[in-house]
Amino acid sequence: MKTKAVFSGFLALLTLTSVMASCGGDTTGESQVTTGSVETEAPAVETEETLKSLIPDGLDFGGEEIRILSSSYFETDAFTMHVDEATGDVVNDAVYNRNLALESKFNVKLAYTDQYQNGSGVDSAVQIRKFVTAGSDDYDILFGCQYNLAPLVLDNIMLNLEGQEYLHLDQPWWYQNHIEEMSIGHDKTYFVTGDITLNVLRNMGCLYVNKHLYTQNYESVDEMYQEVLDGKWTFDRLAETCTEMYRDINGDGAFDDDDQYGIGVITANLTDHFTYAAGIRATTRDENNIPMLTMNNEQTVNHTQKLYSLYYENPGVRVFPADYNSLDIVMPGKFNENELLYLPGWFYTSELLRNMDVDYAVIPFPKYDESQETYLSLAHDISVTACLPTTCSKVEQVTAIMEEMAFLGYRDVLPAYYEVAIKIKYNRDSTDAAMQILDIIHDNCTTDFAFIYNYALGGVGLIERDLMGGKKADFASFYAKKEKTYTKKLNELIEVFTSIDS
Repeated sequence: MKTKAVFSGFLALLTLTSVMASCGGDTTGESQVTTGSVETEAPAVETEETLKSLIPDGLDFGGEEIRILSSSYFETDAFTMHVDEATGDVVNDAVYNRNLALESKFNVKLAYTDQYQNGSGVDSAVQIRKFVTAGSDDYDILFGCQYNLAPLVLDNIMLNLEGQEYLHLDQPWWYQNHIEEMSIGHDKTYFVTGDITLNVLRNMGCLYVNKHLYTQNYESVDEMYQEVLDGKWTFDRLAETCTEMYRDINGDGAFDDDDQYGIGVITANLTDHFTYAAGIRATTRDENNIPMLTMNNEQTVNHTQKLYSLYYENPGVRVFPADYNSLDIVMPGKFNENELLYLPGWFYTSELLRNMDVDYAVIPFPKYDESQETYLSLAHDISVTACLPTTCSKVEQVTAIMEEMAFLGYRDVLPAYYEVAIKIKYNRDSTDAAMQILDIIHDNCTTDFAFIYNYALGGVGLIERDLMGGKKADFASFYAKKEKTYTKKLNELIEVFTSIDS
């Protein structure tokens, strides 16, 4: 299944929203968008026949409490699953109304327990392993960061969701490609993701462009948009414009934090997006859907050298410390002060820019070269996935609720976030081209088995992080030193995964 099919079903929904006069499209970026007067309220669905739940009416679970562990990376992501009350904010209220609808349709009470991983001292995977191996049924549904949750499959404590009566994983509200990348073989599915949560979309990578700097140094921003739409936004083009943007603002003759740059980067998570957006694959699949390590090839070797050159040999690139202070404060601050042309980040980064003084545009991470079929948007490894513990005693109830939750997310919540919050509320540009480009980013989500299971595979999914963090450009020799470890761990993972009988 092609990665660009992940969100393809969602495009049908976008044509039904009332936010835009029309919003058709495909995954090639040739969609036509016509903007009219904008209402900052949740999009209305016009055709009920097109968007029909596959869960029959009349399911009554007798007021049962459904206990949901909602573990995100950031504390601020809790709203993607539930909120306490309606506030008038379109996204908040869409989530709130979705949960009310679930409770009403099934006669249940949703009881959420919120956790977050970043700086909380809580490790959800440790807690889950503990209660499931003890035979306890503390929670009925588990939501957690994929990097944290995925390795738990090796403990044989997750329920196989393949073939469950109420789950229709072929529907557009489930991200089939992402689900497939989390699986091995054709008959075992332990993790599902899709419009059941906003979290995946919020963690898709993109680049923000400072319009003030762009128009000072180049021609119209429309030309930049056209370059993207024409498929010419490549890694080499990024490097070229970064070089041209360097200015020694403080006049001290040194490259330091006070100067103007084309882009600011860190060697940690942003490196993943430059890599996978360039079409680099750590794994591919055989005819039995078994992953194979195929990263050691000419394209990866060349990309690593290009990435090293960008980070360490390009005067217009500033490498900042690999921490969230750089990502959330320092780099957005320089962007706001017109000292960075590009700010790499995620859709959620737009929330850090709401009070920014200058306008910006949003474009995808660059292609490897013009021959790459399409732009790709990596869903970061803190994206939330859902699963059931083997101790779950309410499988019928919770799978029905999960299916309906994903459907309502597709129909109501995601349009509110994407069409209103992303396209209008946070974005500074509503031109046709800008809207098309947002759709391109959204519609071409990608991931990789090795990226998801990196911490069970000896680090092969994040190998480019290691190289850039160590200021190394020789991929082949670095990989060769660890190839036996990577291969051994992959074979062990495959053996365990295929032997699980739950």
